[in-house]
Amino acid sequence: MKFELNNSFDDNVALFKAEAEKIDPECAKILFDNLALLDTGGDATSSRTTIGEFHKAVLTALDALAKPAEGYKS
Repeated sequence: MKFELNNSFDDNVALFKAEAEKIDPECAKILFDNLALLDTGGDATSSRTTIGEFHKAVLTALDALAKPAEGYKS
């Protein structure tokens, strides 16, 4: 995947999202469902807290994905 320099940020994010969905739809959904948590409006203190909240939300969602797989017995 190649970002286009003439595209807007949103257009390049859409390209990235489409590519990520091809690779792993569940993980792409987790990322993009929680991406808005990172928007702090430029406040550095808020950014650190928000990044932590983003990490917690993503880890919680990934743990939820892993639980059904753990119960699977072949």
